Amino acid sequence: MRTGIFITGTDTGVGKTIASAGLILALKARGLNVGYMKPIETGCPVLDGEVVAQDTRFIREVCGIRDDLDLMCPYRLKAAAAPSIASRLEDIHVDLSFIVDQYFQLSLLHEVVVVEGVGGLMVPLNNSEVVTDLILQLGLETVVVAKPGLGTINHTLLTVNMAKMMGIAVTGVVINGFGKEAIGLPERTNPDEIQHFGNVPVLGILPWMKDLDYQACKAPSLLSEFMERVDVNTMLPRDDEQGY
Repeated sequence: MRTGIFITGTDTGVGKTIASAGLILALKARGLNVGYMKPIETGCPVLDGEVVAQDTRFIREVCGIRDDLDLMCPYRLKAAAAPSIASRLEDIHVDLSFIVDQYFQLSLLHEVVVVEGVGGLMVPLNNSEVVTDLILQLGLETVVVAKPGLGTINHTLLTVNMAKMMGIAVTGVVINGFGKEAIGLPERTNPDEIQHFGNVPVLGILPWMKDLDYQACKAPSLLSEFMERVDVNTMLPRDDEQGY
């Protein structure tokens, strides 16, 4: 049975955290007990002597998840850089087997765990492993989060094809932030091109939400928008997936 789903992106800053929060809220609205994990978060500021994982904080507040922070985000690194670099600066080794163990602990507490990656699929996590290695060790399918505008076809197809080449199943693509920039021909036609050439479904298109405040951890319309615009059924737990 599916115990989790991995949220990756075509790049950093495409809205993986927003998509993760929306999915968690939607699954909870279906009556499921849902957990969240961001195995590695970089660019964490130090506030009152504490290294603050901002994406994890957003999820905790918006989704009401109160698991131990060390389970939800085992590696919280200060430098805004790839984990391989940020961890080196702090003399920390990112151990994927430790992440998998923490994920397993979370999976005992929840019916499904949404795992959010860092950057894209080929971001280096340590001296020898990248994000795809982590997904494979977790044994999860992935959802790809992409931008709506010009260039996203190339970025999305590269991500989807790399996942497939590595043996990672792609559940589908969620396009995030539609309408933040002017809506032109690329925004209107990209979803069909991604589906056709990527041979994967576009699960939904999330609009840019003016009431979403990342810093204040507020997203009042996220649940309704996600439920209305994203195919949540495709991401529900099922019995034919091999998890960890």
